[in-house]
Amino acid sequence: MAIKQRDQTGLSAFDTNFATRGALNIVEAATYCGVRCSAIEGAVRDGKLRGRRFGRNIIVLKADLDEFLAVLDIIPAHTPRSILKRRRERSQGQA
Repeated sequence: MAIKQRDQTGLSAFDTNFATRGALNIVEAATYCGVRCSAIEGAVRDGKLRGRRFGRNIIVLKADLDEFLAVLDIIPAHTPRSILKRRRERSQGQA
C-alpha cells in the first residue's frame, strides 16, 4: 500500500497525476494552473473558459484549459521608477 504524502494544495502526490488525463475538475484545473478555484470558476462563469456539466460537477477539458492559458495576455516586465532611477545614478557615477 502506497503512502500518500500531501503537499500545500491538499492533494496527495498520487492525486496530482491528473495532468495526463483528458478532463479536470475545478480543483484539479486550479492546481494545474497554480490559481485558486474561484479563478477557474469565474473564467467558466464569464464564458472565457469552456466548462462542461458532468452530473453536479463542472469539468474542464485539459485541451480547453491549455488553449485558454495560451491566449492570456502576456504581462510586460515592470521595473519601478525608483529602481530605474537608482540604476541610472549608479551607471552615471561609474562613468
